[in-house]
Amino acid sequence: MPRITHCTDADIPERRRMVNADLFVSEEAVNDMLDHADIGASDNAEVMGLLAGSVYRDEKGIYAVANKAVTSGLLSDEVSVRFDPSEMAELFDALDALDFEYVIVGWYHTHLGIGCFMSETDVNSHTAAFGETGYAIVIDPIREELKIFKGSKDGPVEASMVVAEDHTQIA
Repeated sequence: MPRITHCTDADIPERRRMVNADLFVSEEAVNDMLDHADIGASDNAEVMGLLAGSVYRDEKGIYAVANKAVTSGLLSDEVSVRFDPSEMAELFDALDALDFEYVIVGWYHTHLGIGCFMSETDVNSHTAAFGETGYAIVIDPIREELKIFKGSKDGPVEASMVVAEDHTQIA
């Protein structure tokens, strides 16, 4: 079963970040998310998935590294998306196949032609899954936009992201 991280976890290792960003994402994960978003847009359907990686802390606070984007079968249309309950085994199999120790550091989803923001449903979903932690990437493949949000006590707020070919060198 995947583990969703929370800032209260006492086992978050200390590691100094070389660049001041909230989320570091591998180029492979970004490409996977963008390809998934384009496929969904061509079907006029939103898509979503999870971000698997690691969480660290330093003197500036908590930050995360997302190594992989993972998804499975979805129930979606042009304005909504959720994991298909009958395909959850596929999602867990994809997570089990990852070749590194991970936590679920966030999620991604698309909006089709309406821009990148966290809707009330998105905020509720994020808060239910991540509380005051975790990251959300919202992609609008039609407008070719992408925004990052992180959890906070007041709900998700905009965050910063670095895309790295080799995330281990900068995060």
